Amino acid sequence: MGEFETLDRRPLYARVADSILSLIAEGGLRPGDELPSEAELCDRAGVSRVVVRGALAHLAGAGHIKIANGRKAQVTAINPDILASTFRQGLATDQFSVGKVIELRRGIEGATAGLAAQNRTAKQVETLATLCDQMAQTQDTPEVFADLDYLFHLTIAEATDNPLYVYIVTPLRSVITQSITAGHLAQPSELAQRRILADHRAILKAIAERNPEAATKAMQAHFSAASEALQQSKAAPTAGPTP
Repeated sequence: MGEFETLDRRPLYARVADSILSLIAEGGLRPGDELPSEAELCDRAGVSRVVVRGALAHLAGAGHIKIANGRKAQVTAINPDILASTFRQGLATDQFSVGKVIELRRGIEGATAGLAAQNRTAKQVETLATLCDQMAQTQDTPEVFADLDYLFHLTIAEATDNPLYVYIVTPLRSVITQSITAGHLAQPSELAQRRILADHRAILKAIAERNPEAATKAMQAHFSAASEALQQSKAAPTAGPTP
């Protein structure tokens, strides 16, 4: 019985798609590089053109390659929109809550803040400071304030010098703003905006001082406050911030 449990019962196109991914990795292909032609892929895999086209469509749907008429398929760069779409679907189907997203961000972005404190450039610190100043000037326009808030967190992710944090942080942040359409998180109160601004200045200070421990703690405190505000907003829908 054990040997049958290891059989791969997936459709043939899915197995060929895995083989193409292996080919990409083993061939050292990079974003923008072309894959072999459909005919060559058919010969390598020993399958029909229909199966290869199904495999390529599967990989394109997953964001691994790009297909254009009359051209060979190309390897694509990682796309945060793919992950964002997954998160939005999860929220829409109640597989997890906004609170769980904030909880996840608390852990991940605590790490980004710590790494940013180690790896940030002077220019990135300057950018973070400018964003804080702009947030202070736009507290009467929640939409602009939220956009600046997003750029602040994105800049921190970029300052880690690890593109995976940008890939993860971007959809985690955007999924909240895109899924909350009415009230309590999309339109933070003036008091909440002041709290967010103070949190961001504390994070900025720690990163500027190259203090990873303080940066991590400041970011985690920021999300703990956001989580508490979310809980309060469930009882009073007019309050609460977008972290």
